[in-house]
Amino acid sequence: MLPRGVAIEQIRILLVDLSRLVGEMVERAVASQGDMVVVGRPTTVGELVQRAGETEPDVVIAGFHDSRLPAAYLELLLEHPRMKVLGLQEHEGQAWLYELRPEQIEIGEVSPDDVVHTIREAAQRSLPR
Repeated sequence: MLPRGVAIEQIRILLVDLSRLVGEMVERAVASQGDMVVVGRPTTVGELVQRAGETEPDVVIAGFHDSRLPAAYLELLLEHPRMKVLGLQEHEGQAWLYELRPEQIEIGEVSPDDVVHTIREAAQRSLPR
């Protein structure tokens, strides 16, 4: 329990590209939480970029057609690496969470063969699936 007078830092959320019904449902769910607040509902990508710069959201909740992250959202994650994007596919009831996450893989002592092997493994990870 927090000491009296200590403010809870709120999780800032932007909603974008959601249908009116789903947007209102998410807003009601967020409003019922004491530690969350919707800081905007931009209607265009340009407005999203501007609002993200102004409000520094922790999470952007967006309507997606499938699991692929649209380029505009990738650019947004690159500009705001601590932010997360929660993509909701409204018709299928699916969701995906996207974030930038550096990954460190320890290789240990390195020989030329180890370097070549590591390059191949890294390239395989970045190939389209």
